[in-house]
Amino acid sequence: MVPDSSFSLPRFARASAIPAAFFISAIVTWPILAEMELFERFYEYSRAHEDWDLDEFALLILNLTVALIFSIGFQWRRLKKLTLEREAQRQRAEKNARHDPLTGLMNRRAFSSALEQIADKASNADERGIAMIDLDRFKPVNDLHGHAAGDLTLQTVARRLREEVGPDNVLARLGGDEFAVIFESSADVLKIERVVRRILHTMEDAVEYEDNQIFISCSIGLVKWNTATSCAEALRRADKALYMAKNEGRGRFAWYDAELDRQSHERAEIEAELREAIIKSDIEPWFQPIIEIESNKLIGFEILARWNHKTRGQIPPDVFIAIAEDSGQIGSLGHSILRRACMLATQWDSALSISFNVSPYQFHDPKLVDQIKEILKESEFDARRLTIEITESSVIHDFNVARAKLDALKDLGVAVALDDFGTGYSSLASLRQLPFDRIKIDRSFVTNIAAEPQNQKIVTGIMALANGLELDVTAEGIESSEDLGYLQSLNCSLGQGFLFEKAVPADQVSWFLESKWGDLRVDPIEEGFEPPEHLRDAG
Repeated sequence: MVPDSSFSLPRFARASAIPAAFFISAIVTWPILAEMELFERFYEYSRAHEDWDLDEFALLILNLTVALIFSIGFQWRRLKKLTLEREAQRQRAEKNARHDPLTGLMNRRAFSSALEQIADKASNADERGIAMIDLDRFKPVNDLHGHAAGDLTLQTVARRLREEVGPDNVLARLGGDEFAVIFESSADVLKIERVVRRILHTMEDAVEYEDNQIFISCSIGLVKWNTATSCAEALRRADKALYMAKNEGRGRFAWYDAELDRQSHERAEIEAELREAIIKSDIEPWFQPIIEIESNKLIGFEILARWNHKTRGQIPPDVFIAIAEDSGQIGSLGHSILRRACMLATQWDSALSISFNVSPYQFHDPKLVDQIKEILKESEFDARRLTIEITESSVIHDFNVARAKLDALKDLGVAVALDDFGTGYSSLASLRQLPFDRIKIDRSFVTNIAAEPQNQKIVTGIMALANGLELDVTAEGIESSEDLGYLQSLNCSLGQGFLFEKAVPADQVSWFLESKWGDLRVDPIEEGFEPPEHLRDAG
């Protein structure tokens, strides 16, 4: 039985002193007993009382004493052995608690402790470099070759890191395929980068496993750290630099960039605020007019999302929509915007339609069609007044699935349009295989088209294709009368852009419909046109 952890060396010292004390006392008392002639007196007494068998009794006591001595000696040696084993176990446990059993390097706990010790001893003027190292393409090693190959790869990586980092720097395996280094205080930026480049180079060498060669690489994040920054923040910054290195293409290193980190932090804050904004309907639908070019007649609006943050002001749509897509909130955001737009549009002239852009993430949602059907029913909005716009990236991966979904939308009575036409890589295949009603020419081909011969050729080709397929065409991004005149010469059916109007909020649509577009006709904005003061910042 292994002694418990409460056993200590002083206790062992007391136990080992028992036999020693016995022998010492025997050596001291023997001359005293001899001087007092106690042995002779005992002999005479035993002869006088032979019937008591005192000599046999004395022999028994002597034998028991000898046996006790041997027993104490045996127990002492056993106790000493157990104590040594316990000490060895304690040392092994301490080593395992601070070292990674696979590579022998420091673990995360020991690394954090080393960082704190450095912080306690260093001054604010002392700077050290910290490197966060993460292996690229490590997961396929386990998947393709098994965990034994993965373990060998990690051991090889650890050995290579030891050789390149050297004994003067702190090296640890934080877990998985992630390693970290604290460079000595004398290591400047150039020295750190030299070490890092050697690490990147040596990681490219193949790892030999049985008859296979395993190739990996690594990405490294670097940060300069002093005690003015907490240890946790230093590691966070190193990890952020590692993330930047991976985003730049992997197999490289990157220094921590405070500005990029600020932007990333701001993006994280916006993501956290976005969910609440969707619930509270702080993100609102705005409306940009769509004009029939030949007659200058207003035929409807495109729905655009706008977020006027209570402290940040207007957050650009390309910022919060991208965050909504990345965080999985784009579905609830789109549902909220379309629902409110349909509710508002029921109050307008029934000749006006609305167009709504569905992101690829929304389009792949199996509930999309049912959600749109529910919105139309709830708002009592005529499905024939709604156009759903999608981009080619939504449909390119599986035309059969895309066709089934578009057919389901058209069964509701909804029209479908192909947005950003001309910017994709499969426009003709999309038009040939999918049941679109309209295409929208991307603004990059339309804006300033009157002065761009190359764009003129592209748009002319698109118009010829659309006419052959009997599709309506919307040109977005019309910003000058020259652009409008060129599109009129091509018999382009619909247009939208700043020349006609910027996007406006819902409470201003009524004003425009009653005053500017009372007869549902609109003239292009003339230079010097000034809307009422409360509308000047709209859009």
